[in-house]
Amino acid sequence: MTRILVVDDEPSIRVTLKVFLEKEGYHVDVAPDAFQAFALLKENTYDIVMTDIVMPGKMDGLALAHRLRQIRPGLPILLATGYSDAAVNVRGDFPILRKPYEIHELSQAIARLPR
Repeated sequence: MTRILVVDDEPSIRVTLKVFLEKEGYHVDVAPDAFQAFALLKENTYDIVMTDIVMPGKMDGLALAHRLRQIRPGLPILLATGYSDAAVNVRGDFPILRKPYEIHELSQAIARLPR
């Protein structure tokens, strides 16, 4: 079973994504920030990480993605954001899902991730 880690500071988004992705057959864990994401990554192996770009704390989603790329180079990472200025900094390094998005757009984005 494919394991996905969802990182988003918004509780309602975490719950919605977890419910939808589990209905799609994925095993899903959620984290509210990069700190909790790293704690889960130490204990579990994930096939995909999906993270919001704009999050409070010392590390936003883009910094998390770059750090994950360093420690797990082949790990598929999907970024999400509702802020166009946050997406500019990605510079094509990672796929981005623009908020608000439809559930079918999320499914398509996950299907397009290299594995």
